[in-house]
Amino acid sequence: MKRLIIIVEGFSEEEFVNNTLRYYFIENGIFDCAGIKIQTSPNHKGGFVNYEHLKNDIEKILHSEADAIVSTFVDFFRIPTSVPGYQEMLKAVQPEQKVDILEQSMARDINHYRFVPYIQKFEFEALLFSNNQGFSAIYETVNPQIARATQAIIDQYDNPEEINNHPNTAPSKRIQKILAEQGMTYDKVFEGNLIALEIGIHNILEKCPRFRAWVEKLVVACSD
Repeated sequence: MKRLIIIVEGFSEEEFVNNTLRYYFIENGIFDCAGIKIQTSPNHKGGFVNYEHLKNDIEKILHSEADAIVSTFVDFFRIPTSVPGYQEMLKAVQPEQKVDILEQSMARDINHYRFVPYIQKFEFEALLFSNNQGFSAIYETVNPQIARATQAIIDQYDNPEEINNHPNTAPSKRIQKILAEQGMTYDKVFEGNLIALEIGIHNILEKCPRFRAWVEKLVVACSD
């Protein structure tokens, strides 16, 4: 089995890969898996603000880790304009096409057989709407109105990856708004990952086909 390294854009995604997604890979015999943040500063704060930072990390790992599969886990929502294929992407109509164009452009730019690009449509928080189990577990005793509001959103989408890419209605913005209406704030790293753990990776994979296709592709890549 090859080593699997997933470069992520922030602390939330890093925690998700290392504390939720990692165990699915272990179930499939991939024991050496790690999520690491994009290095944008000496103290490694992360954040996807410039494609060159991400590219540097990808190429550094590919060159230093002779048998590692390298992938990415970054959001399409507010993706930097410096990502290859960005201008071509703007001409596409469907969000799925837009994300595909960016991933294909990244693959051509890196041009390495051990690189598997992935961009989350539309962002990490979309996965948290796979079912209401996570929101209920975290917020039900605090304020039951929160879980009722999140369930109303879940009821609108058979596939949570379709929750839209807009500054006011993207998945994270919906969570923030629901909590703000109850006088609360959303801790993306802590609460987001507690919600994901409560939902469980298998439920997320079942509800999110694009995410599942990426994870299954990584399993195959690490097994070859």
